[in-house]
Amino acid sequence: MKPRSHHGSWRLAAAAGMVAAASLAAPGAAYAIPAFAAQTGEPCSACHIGFPQLTPYGRDFKLEGYIAGGMFPTWKNFAAMSQIGWTQQHDKIPGGLQPGFKSNDAWAAQQTSLFYGGALDSAIGLGAFVQVTYDGVARQWSWDNTDIRLARPGKLFGHPLFWGVTLNNNPGVTDLWNTPPSWGYPYIPSGLANAPAAAQQIASLAQSVYGIGVYGALNVTPADMIYAEADLYKSLPQRLGYALGAGGGVKIDGVAPYVRLAVQHQWGNSSIEVGTYALMDRTYPTGVASGPTNRFFDIAADSQFQYITQNQAFSVQANLVHESQEWAPGAASNRADSLNVATITVSDLIYQKYGITESFNTIYGNADAGEYTSSANGKPNSNAWTTELDYYPFNNGGPKWLPWLNAKLFVENTIYPVFNGSVRNYDGAGTNAQANDTLFAGVWLAF
Repeated sequence: MKPRSHHGSWRLAAAAGMVAAASLAAPGAAYAIPAFAAQTGEPCSACHIGFPQLTPYGRDFKLEGYIAGGMFPTWKNFAAMSQIGWTQQHDKIPGGLQPGFKSNDAWAAQQTSLFYGGALDSAIGLGAFVQVTYDGVARQWSWDNTDIRLARPGKLFGHPLFWGVTLNNNPGVTDLWNTPPSWGYPYIPSGLANAPAAAQQIASLAQSVYGIGVYGALNVTPADMIYAEADLYKSLPQRLGYALGAGGGVKIDGVAPYVRLAVQHQWGNSSIEVGTYALMDRTYPTGVASGPTNRFFDIAADSQFQYITQNQAFSVQANLVHESQEWAPGAASNRADSLNVATITVSDLIYQKYGITESFNTIYGNADAGEYTSSANGKPNSNAWTTELDYYPFNNGGPKWLPWLNAKLFVENTIYPVFNGSVRNYDGAGTNAQANDTLFAGVWLAF
């Protein structure tokens, strides 16, 4: 495929200019994730590189149960967020990018969320992160990422240990690093643009399950930490799932175990994490609640590096997930398949205001015409390059009238060299991968 280099870079530069122009009128100042910032009194940069990527302090705050700086719930523990964006695909979609939207160049308030974040009872180490979201594309409310923790300090073999119990609704939502799908890049994708059809199983369980787990972080030296976690997940009961806006999701037979292991080393202004996580589940084919099941085993390798100073925050995340798939009779053309998803993301934030991110994502696996029906050759393969420019007007302290306001003005340009199995005519109707190249720009507000 001939790259869309000149066209794509021109559109990115033009949109970046619009965001820069908007930023000139913005006041300067505020705090981080609003509820947590109001509770701790810390600026955004203490917990986040931009947002939502966590710093070492942010990881400790989460690990220790969201309780730092708080005792019991107050009005400051409630917050709101909105993501408003404009989407332009390379080719318009007749009938609309999504139902009820224009065929191209469409605006959407694609996500509006309400939060509770912080201490429930800090004396016993009980805290929570609870999110409820209105999807402005699907036009419905649902529960979103939820993590309620009871965390306690202790010792193991004479070394400091922080351990806890978590009740949550998304494998990986408990994670401290920005590598698994729950908190990995892209942090704010377009809700209107086409996306590759294939995805790893672990990402599909979000909010359609509930689970309980235990975790522990052992500091073997002041600079070295070993983290381990184990959770068990079940599907939401059908009526409860629909009541929470998660009806029709993946249905698990029995329970699905999830495990996480990571090692972190810190030195000077830098930290590095190397780890792995795995999920095993058996799910019923869509629309079925009994009988033969599909079996999935996801196993991942991940790593994160951060270098953080007062004027710069540089980070690299890498994640590779291998998924083994065994299908129930009639669920796919093959009896068994494999799927791999790899992502590497490099970002730099200067003076807590100006950010740039470059990310590469690749999906690849064997062909299965019964599983990947949107691909003419039955292959799941897709590659994507994403460049993002950000401006954070309030990271260094906020306006007096709303000191906990936070905002991110962003531009993302995504180019697909390969989409749903091919460079050209991937759907058998003459559509090329380039047709899905997407420019996405807008604002992410938290208050």
